[in-house]
Amino acid sequence: MTTPLDAVPSASDPVLTYMSTIDRSLVHRAAVSEVLVTDLVATGDETFAAGAQLPLGHAYFGDHLRDPVSYDFLLLLEAARQAGVAASHRQLSVSRETAFLVHNWSIELDDLDALTPGSRPGELELTGTVIPSAGRNGRLRGVGSSVALSIAGRPVGRTRIDVGAAKSADYGKLRFLQRRSVPPLTAELGVVPRPRAADTAGVGRRSPLNVVLGEPVRAGDTVSALVEPRFENASLFDHTYDHIPAMVITEGARQLAHLAGAATGAAVTRCAAEFTRFAELDSPMMATATFEPVAAAAHPTDYHVEFHQEDTVVARVSLSFAPVSSSVTAEAL
Repeated sequence: MTTPLDAVPSASDPVLTYMSTIDRSLVHRAAVSEVLVTDLVATGDETFAAGAQLPLGHAYFGDHLRDPVSYDFLLLLEAARQAGVAASHRQLSVSRETAFLVHNWSIELDDLDALTPGSRPGELELTGTVIPSAGRNGRLRGVGSSVALSIAGRPVGRTRIDVGAAKSADYGKLRFLQRRSVPPLTAELGVVPRPRAADTAGVGRRSPLNVVLGEPVRAGDTVSALVEPRFENASLFDHTYDHIPAMVITEGARQLAHLAGAATGAAVTRCAAEFTRFAELDSPMMATATFEPVAAAAHPTDYHVEFHQEDTVVARVSLSFAPVSSSVTAEAL
């Protein structure tokens, strides 16, 4: 289901800067405020070092109920995604008009203590590789990136992201072929009303804008909910989409895990996700979570979430949460 996390060669200690962000088009972002990468240095044909600033406050990435506060796994995964995309454009000469389609991604975090914010924005160091793959005709088929993460020289984890690549014209043909119709756009759909959203605190959030699930339904040892994000959320939908992006699906898995029993005060330490089809905007998508019981634990720590649309699996996400102390658990409840 998932791609192994490859070892990443170490860089020759390039000097990274954190004074300003790189060109937003290099990371496929519309808003400069959503760009995390501040520097990108080639250390070889397919290797790089990058710097990213981790904001102390962010309307989406910083909106959590965890205590103590820590940098979120999706913030680190987004920084790695941006670094890999930028390196693909600069070092592999991939056109900026190319669409990247996430096939799978994963992250493992080893040192949660190092992810505690200080009084200034965090400075994340990323050391990685970008490896292109080509089809029979020699055209670029995709890019795989492996990234090691560290803060102040202290290793904190690693990521692996595999994406497909399609030129703009080919992307449109692909979408029409799969749907047999032109997909709608988030800009056309506008604000879509949700009859009943999941409880904001129950999914570990403070702002209702960041809730991406409808009201949950429980049956035996499973919990299900419709994926119903708000398209006006400028962090999750930074630009116009014709599908629900991988970030939203992964967030939906995390929120459903909280509804299934993961303590809202617990941080994700591992995530592995596979995206098998486009998640369409105009068809209901149901997420269903199951968990692995842990002996003598009030809350399980491992959850598996499947996303179905029209009886077809479109994504699978596995999450592991750090155990929380009984006092924190009691406060969260």
